[in-house]
Formats: sequence, structure tokens, C-alpha cells
Amino acid sequence: MSVALAGNAQILKFEGELSGLTAGTKVILSDMMKQQFHDTAKVRNNAFAFECKLPGAGLYVLRVGLVGKSPESRIFYLDAGNVSLKGERGKLKKATLSGDEPFMKDWLRFDHIQQNDPILSRQKRENDTVIMLAMKTGSYDGLMSDTAFVRRSSATYPLVDAKKIALARTWLAENPNSDINAYIIYKYLRRDFTEEEMKRALDKLSPASRNSLIGKTLITGGR
Repeated sequence: MSVALAGNAQILKFEGELSGLTAGTKVILSDMMKQQFHDTAKVRNNAFAFECKLPGAGLYVLRVGLVGKSPESRIFYLDAGNVSLKGERGKLKKATLSGDEPFMKDWLRFDHIQQNDPILSRQKRENDTVIMLAMKTGSYDGLMSDTAFVRRSSATYPLVDAKKIALARTWLAENPNSDINAYIIYKYLRRDFTEEEMKRALDKLSPASRNSLIGKTLITGGR
């Protein structure tokens, strides 16, 4: 989904510290369609920082390293304000994200709920096992040889989808004024909601959520 929609530009200040980050590494922020809002941050002493204008709250991609330079990326829900990242080069997805703004606190809280759910945690462990088994042979032959694991792993997927929907519905019910609710609806519920449920959910969105890029997409019918 492109987040490059019309809106008031907002200032984001982003600071990152990744041990093992070498000088000259490209650190770029872009939207989901790769439109860049900051060409590259200056890297110094394992850290980087940049300040840029965003068209509004929505999903953005932080890319560290270009092709051939051990690239990695991670998707964030970002808006105006101050955001910090701390972790290790090569493990960007495990880096700790923090920020004082309401949208960031809620996004991190919902992520914490997902990370600690037993079913979603099981899927993560199984995904790690998939990689480990595949590494034994350098292909998926290593994975497919463990038929018992394949059966267990396959049975987890429908449980995961149902659990994500359930957690999203619970979040909306318990946090009706959250700034991230348009994001929750778009990512987890837009295919599950009936038209009447969608209408009721959009009517309940807070002003900040309605004015986010994802909120505008939903309100204009972008399901």
C-alpha cells in the first residue's frame, strides 16, 4: 500500500544505534512504494540520525545497507515526533524501538501483545526451526525430511490467522480512541469485517487515526 498521499508534512526525528554499523553504510527511510523521505543518514560511531518531513502517519520502511552490502529492512508505523532505535547490525528486526508519542506507545503495546501470545510465539519458533532444518542441506530438503514437524507447522497457520484477527478485535474494543486503530483495521480486519462492521469501526476512529494516511485510505474505500 502506498502511503504517499496528500497531507500536512510532519517532522520526524529518528535516532538509531546499531552495534557493528560501519561508516558509509546507507540508511534510508522510504514509504511502502519506495518513495524516499530521507536519502541517507550520516553514520558515525555505530549510530545514525536524521530528520525528515513525512506526509502523515502511516507505514514506512527503514532500510540499512544497499544490495551487496548486507541489506536489511524493517517496517514501522511512524508519525511526527521523536523515535529511537537500538540494537545490532544484522538483527534489525530485533532492535528495540522507543518513543514518547501516543501513536508510538500504542503501536509498541500492540506489538508486545502479539509477541507474547502463545500461538503467535509458537509460529515464530517454528519459523526459526524451518530456517535451521533448511540450513542442514542448504535447501528445503532438510525441512521436508522432518515430516512430523511439517505437519505440526502446517496446522499452526490457520490458528495464527484467527488469533491475529481476535487480538485486533479485542484491541479495538478495549482501545477505541487509539491513534493506531486505522492501522489495526487495515492490516488485520479489513478482509474480515462486514460492510456494516467496517462502517461502525470507521465512525469510531479518533481524529488522529482518521487523518492518518491509512485512515484516509480506508475512509475513501481503499480496502
